[in-house]
Amino acid sequence: MIYVAVIVAICLAELLIRRYINQNVGEDGQKWGKCGVRLRKYHNYGMANDTLRKRPMLVKIIGVVVVSFLAVVFLFLLTLKGEKAGKWGLALILGGGLANLLERFVHGYVTDYLQFRVPLACLRKLIYNVADLCIFAGTAILFFRELAEAVNGIGDGIKTAVEKSMKDERLKA
Repeated sequence: MIYVAVIVAICLAELLIRRYINQNVGEDGQKWGKCGVRLRKYHNYGMANDTLRKRPMLVKIIGVVVVSFLAVVFLFLLTLKGEKAGKWGLALILGGGLANLLERFVHGYVTDYLQFRVPLACLRKLIYNVADLCIFAGTAILFFRELAEAVNGIGDGIKTAVEKSMKDERLKA
């Protein structure tokens, strides 16, 4: 299945990228590129923005629980016809989450290495990796899938209300 291949590809890509970063990039980082991105090695011992840094076992447990739950949902989705957006979204999220979780279990941290030049200072200090970007992309796919379904549901509701109103008007006449 293509979706499982995507998960494996994300994990393998991150393994190779992180190996390169850890061997060739310093913690002070490289110069900013023309597109506003720079490579900067950071070992994240916690979750996002080093949250729970002092509770490494809790971070691992949370990661295992979340990835396990999403894997069960993903396996269920694989049994359904269609649902491409859900399958793609979960494949990206699982690939990123699993890549981060594997490194956390092997090394005790996750290597982050992408820093973006953005206008807000509070966001400028954050450092990401490709796995994080896959998680963001998968989440966006799922969000827009749900939004589209909600909009379609509203449209169906309006259509039903209009049809009922027209039927009521015909009965009065």
